[in-house]
Amino acid sequence: MTWLKHIAIDGLATLVIAIVVFFDETALLEYVLYIYTGLMVIARLISLLSTDFRAITKRKVSEAPAWIYHLLYCLNVIFLVIGQYYITASAWTFIWAVAYYVHRKSNL
Repeated sequence: MTWLKHIAIDGLATLVIAIVVFFDETALLEYVLYIYTGLMVIARLISLLSTDFRAITKRKVSEAPAWIYHLLYCLNVIFLVIGQYYITASAWTFIWAVAYYVHRKSNL
């Protein structure tokens, strides 16, 4: 259960997305969502294009099961589509796809 701390940030991101989608008074959290999504897209793009970056981050791989991340990313996309945040949902789909690709490539 020590892996719970490794997924805390992703769980918090999912919680913020749920709050933004399902509650109206969250203008500040919308900005947090957009900034965090942008940073995640940049990080995933770098990990997709740079094998050196993948080698660095591979050493710091968490012990959390991969299905947890897939579940959280899936919830993020579903929540954003429900809330009609289609551009942000597509960004999270990209984040999810690249995470899956890099994970599969590192396990080969």
